Amino acid sequence: MFYDFVTHEIFVSVVIASIICQGWKFIDKSMRKKKIYWPGLTDTGGMPSSHSTFVCALAISIGFVEGFLSTVFFLSLGFATIVVRDAIGVRRAVDRLNDNVNEIIKKGKFGVKEILKIAGHTPVQAFVGIVLGVLVPLIIHYIAYV
Repeated sequence: MFYDFVTHEIFVSVVIASIICQGWKFIDKSMRKKKIYWPGLTDTGGMPSSHSTFVCALAISIGFVEGFLSTVFFLSLGFATIVVRDAIGVRRAVDRLNDNVNEIIKKGKFGVKEILKIAGHTPVQAFVGIVLGVLVPLIIHYIAYV
């Protein structure tokens, strides 16, 4: 049963897409800081959007396994749309608010180090996450499961 779970096409696609996405962030952040930056393995925000990657990989994989006209595919597509919109919209707005609060703190007008630790995404970061979330399941489906 465990073997069936960890080799299931949906599970494999989502896990591999997520690992590639977080690995990309880890390498990018480590290169920018010119040292190994371990928090990059779990950080939110940045390029590409791990939220977009995850939900798109999930939706596309469900489409391949259950059918692109299935109810569960349309449910996952709706879920993906909401998550991607949130990553760009609400989370980005919170990210900007966080930047403003940190600027006030730097000027010494506030006594708390950080108020918010949520990071949002630009549309480009979300788009790259979507592309990654679509490409990985496509490749996995046609290489390993067809």
